[in-house]
Amino acid sequence: MFNSYEIKQYLDALYETIYIVGITGIFVLVFGLMTGFLLYITQNPYMIKQTKSIKVLHRVIASINDVARSIPFIILLIMLIPVTRFIVGTMLGPKAALPALIISATPFFARVVHMALFEVSNDTIEAARSMGASFKHLMYVIFKEALPSLVSGYTLTLVTLIGFMSAAAVIGAGGLAFLAYEYGKFGNNYALMYLSIFTILALVFIIQILGDKLSRKLDHK
Repeated sequence: MFNSYEIKQYLDALYETIYIVGITGIFVLVFGLMTGFLLYITQNPYMIKQTKSIKVLHRVIASINDVARSIPFIILLIMLIPVTRFIVGTMLGPKAALPALIISATPFFARVVHMALFEVSNDTIEAARSMGASFKHLMYVIFKEALPSLVSGYTLTLVTLIGFMSAAAVIGAGGLAFLAYEYGKFGNNYALMYLSIFTILALVFIIQILGDKLSRKLDHK
């Protein structure tokens, strides 16, 4: 059904999709955890004294995060064209999609982290403190309790990233979504288009199933 050139196109697009999701996922995990943690400790009186400066800091971080989260991805993609060209040197290809994907997905995951950490009972924090837990050990306890929710949230973020890639395909970001868009737009090869779409769906299902399974395994409640 497919010739060698089409198979190569498909495999290259699959690699680009995995590359984009993998690299973006790493940056989003790091920056999202950091931002979400800052949102958490600057709002929770059980973690840090809520002075005026701390409250202002929380409001500033939360406002920036919410503004970045509310910008539609395709608009953000266009807004970042000069920045992307400066960093990457082009607006085409997988690397060109990374800045917009990272900036768009990080605030989303940061909110997930923020809410997951707040799900940890204050009684758990008080119990750890009463046993003389240091701040480092206290963080370990909180993150351990929140881990199932964090895994579920990160799984949702990765699935959302794949959705964002479909929008990035419009500007030639590469990957399976771009391959499906090109062949669907011009109608050159509907078979390859549907194969690309079904592969995207399969990746979503695999990520979701693995994430849900890991989250259930970590949940000891």
